[in-house]
Amino acid sequence: MINSKKLLQMIDLVKECNKCAMFHFHNLSVDKVKYKNDNSPLTQADLEVNQIAVNGIKKLFPKVKIISEEFEKSQQFFQNNNNFWLIDPIDGTKEFINKKPNFTVNFALIKNNSPIFGLISQPYTGNIWYNFRGMAWRLENNQNFENSQRIKCNKIDYNNLKILSSFNHRSIELENWISFVNPVSDQDIGSSIKFCYLAEGQVDFYPRTSPTMEWDIAAGHSILKAAGGNIITSSGFEMRYGKENFKNRNFLAYGLTDNLPCKFLLNLSNTNNKKYEIDLTLAVKALNKKELVAFPTETVYGIGAIGNSKKAIKSIYSAKNRPLHNPLIAHTYNKEEAEKYVQFTDIAHKLTNKFWPGPLTIILQIKKNNKSNILSQNKSSLGIRVPSHPVAMDLLERIKIPILAPSANKSGGVSPTNAKHVIDDFGPNFKGEGWKLSKIIDYGFCEVGIESTVVDCRGKNPIILRHGYITTEMIFNVMKTKVLDVKNNKELISPGLFKSHYSPNANVYLNQKSNMKNSGWLIFGETPKSLQKKQNLFNLSTNRNLNQACYLLFSGLRYLDSCGVENIQVMPIPNKGVGVAINDRLKRAAYKTKHIN
Repeated sequence: MINSKKLLQMIDLVKECNKCAMFHFHNLSVDKVKYKNDNSPLTQADLEVNQIAVNGIKKLFPKVKIISEEFEKSQQFFQNNNNFWLIDPIDGTKEFINKKPNFTVNFALIKNNSPIFGLISQPYTGNIWYNFRGMAWRLENNQNFENSQRIKCNKIDYNNLKILSSFNHRSIELENWISFVNPVSDQDIGSSIKFCYLAEGQVDFYPRTSPTMEWDIAAGHSILKAAGGNIITSSGFEMRYGKENFKNRNFLAYGLTDNLPCKFLLNLSNTNNKKYEIDLTLAVKALNKKELVAFPTETVYGIGAIGNSKKAIKSIYSAKNRPLHNPLIAHTYNKEEAEKYVQFTDIAHKLTNKFWPGPLTIILQIKKNNKSNILSQNKSSLGIRVPSHPVAMDLLERIKIPILAPSANKSGGVSPTNAKHVIDDFGPNFKGEGWKLSKIIDYGFCEVGIESTVVDCRGKNPIILRHGYITTEMIFNVMKTKVLDVKNNKELISPGLFKSHYSPNANVYLNQKSNMKNSGWLIFGETPKSLQKKQNLFNLSTNRNLNQACYLLFSGLRYLDSCGVENIQVMPIPNKGVGVAINDRLKRAAYKTKHIN
């Protein structure tokens, strides 16, 4: 989408923005600074640079939606666009007002919720940073485009850490994080230029525990990824874009590293380290005793058994009342560990290099050894994944044996996305004939909200067996080959294939428009006037944001079930992007009613 010609035009456009910004920088009168509803400052430079940027991008990309910090309704608008621009005309307005040089102009192009192009300019110096064709570049003021310098992150030396942080946005969590990692230096730098310094290898980490918006970081994220780094949330999931109201969670931006310590993510939140250590120690002991442990992943909570014990694996089936022919997914702490048990194909390498750690499960032939036979329960294939959640990663790395873990709910029921859901399904005794759930590690809500995408990687083409957050479009963008859907499941090689699944106690009816007796409603979008006085409503997303609907889906079904309604009516949800996975879960939840529309 960004070719050489378009890139040069974007650079010319940002240079025009720079001229406007610098004119106002030299002529700014503090008494003319206005303040928005959130008390953030607004100058005439913000408005004029925004107008130049928006008009320029509209001419270059007339069919692509533009979201800007300076559009009054940006925070209230979203339509699940496949592609859209995020613009921050002046990032670091406080720096701008205080006559400091580190304010920037930011353009980012988003596709499938990820940044694919970013451009950051520092008007004061005229320097420009951008990513192009998988690499990151810096173009210094008055240089010809051909003289752009490639930039890369440095390999992180954990004994000599250098960090950036905003001294204007300190918090207890941030202070605790800095104390924990004990850096040799901590620079106070405003605006998105922090990501450029990370991409150049000047520093190693930029932790953020105070609010930011997507347009603040998207361009920097794109450049940083191309330089070898990344931005991930406190639950280990790569920062995604197009979220509800475009608000970000706590995140950690970092340079090049092979193994990011789990504690670096855990300490971004207000974690009680002493309690956490006790919880993890007890969990490891329980697993080694062949008992069950429930733990969070980025998708849903899992109920896990150690993968070297047939007895422990059998206890999962007993605890969940799970059919014995329904396979389990193995979880490992890295790809190298996974390669000990299954035969990786070219498809598997490409997909896992892109999506691991993360919500992707791959199906492969097992390797011929006793450990693989136990994990696969003597089947020829095995589903395996590397989760991104730091608690799951920490647990897996400590025990150093794969953990088999389906969702931590009773078989066929609604999956759990927080610890309370697990307690509701397995409490109060947490044990039964042949099983004991000894520990539930409570670490809040799961960020994705539905189970992983499962892809059969054994043949010529990837075959999606279970839809999830990793969509068909995302897989195609990596593979550049046809992505197939499973046509039949004569051989049950993946969980999530039963026609009736994810079912609450209430009957579920899809694509509903008229009200039934004794029903609750799962709403998507604005609440219809006909339902505004009705009780027992749960809105998946007032803005029709599919990512938020994904995050809230199982909580919504559980909530309406807890209201004691006989029927749950579901409004239509677009069957695109992650909406395909949402509708897949709902169709299986509604199967017993035989009523889809």
